[in-house]
Amino acid sequence: MFAEFMGPDVDFHNRELESAVLAGCDAQQGAVHELRLYELEECKSESISWLVSKVREMSAHYCGFVSTSRVEVTLRGVVLRTFDHINTHTEARESDLGVAYWPSGNEKTIGQPINQNADGFTAPIFTMEDPSRHLSELRLPMEMRHSVDVCPRPGLMALYPAHLPHNVHPYRGDKPFVQIVAQVRMPWPQDYFKGNL
Repeated sequence: MFAEFMGPDVDFHNRELESAVLAGCDAQQGAVHELRLYELEECKSESISWLVSKVREMSAHYCGFVSTSRVEVTLRGVVLRTFDHINTHTEARESDLGVAYWPSGNEKTIGQPINQNADGFTAPIFTMEDPSRHLSELRLPMEMRHSVDVCPRPGLMALYPAHLPHNVHPYRGDKPFVQIVAQVRMPWPQDYFKGNL
């Protein structure tokens, strides 16, 4: 599922979120390559609180919950530099849902379909794979690739089951790119797992 947030208040939050992640990663002075800032939800910031509330709201909607009060959200900021990428992985051990949010990206694609072709320079391509097909499995010549490529843009959020394989293509831009990832635990009723619902 995709959600898109627009408007002057969202623009403000996006600038604040991007600055917070970049400042936090700079403070770590860690690796030359991809940097991660964990426990972002613990930072005292109006913009981070806004993002947590949006993740809770959209996750509850996605799973058919009315209340968002017990939806657990853990955020981490990821900074990608030139030629950085993220290998195909899942988050099934840590969460029920995965969420990717982009405070920046290709602004030219706003208002266009989510899976616009991207150049990899304004934003790295985010790919969600079909878990029912192996990546190396042969396809007929007319078959499309069994994945969805997303061109990140400001205010775009992708929600997906945590078991869904996903990755980020190598980034070719020269400016650090920020992606915020959320791991979400849903408050499933006890009866859900007994098959009584």
